[in-house]
Amino acid sequence: MSDEQEKEGIKIIDRRRSDSSGNERDTKSEEKESSMTDDKINKKTSAANPLETNASNKQNTAMDEMPAIGFSEFVMSFATQALMQLGAMQPPAGVNIPKDVNAAQQTIEILSMLQTKTKGNLDSSEEALIEDILHNLRIAFVKVSQGKA
Repeated sequence: MSDEQEKEGIKIIDRRRSDSSGNERDTKSEEKESSMTDDKINKKTSAANPLETNASNKQNTAMDEMPAIGFSEFVMSFATQALMQLGAMQPPAGVNIPKDVNAAQQTIEILSMLQTKTKGNLDSSEEALIEDILHNLRIAFVKVSQGKA
């Protein structure tokens, strides 16, 4: 390791639970030492370039405000996309999603595949959700295809 790298505070920490002889390590003291080193590096970085720090803080704040994505939210995002592609739902202001029945059909098929691949791995509310969504999307698709919507 060069002198320049040592001044930067670069440190490699072995986070394995045991050492080479199989004995358990005291990881709490190593983690505390590591976090102190990380804090020093972060302070040096922020002092060196405050613009980057402000941008990363804004990005972190935006990420903190984002809701967690679970299976239900994932399925709902596909359903919303399919409804917009069918023209049954208006896209958000400023977003132009043209009516595309073929793309909607493909999105519905993706949801159907997801239902098949996750069979037996979902709880009852998730199973009911994807079943209901697929039923409603298929009905909407038939109506649009027949020109009734």
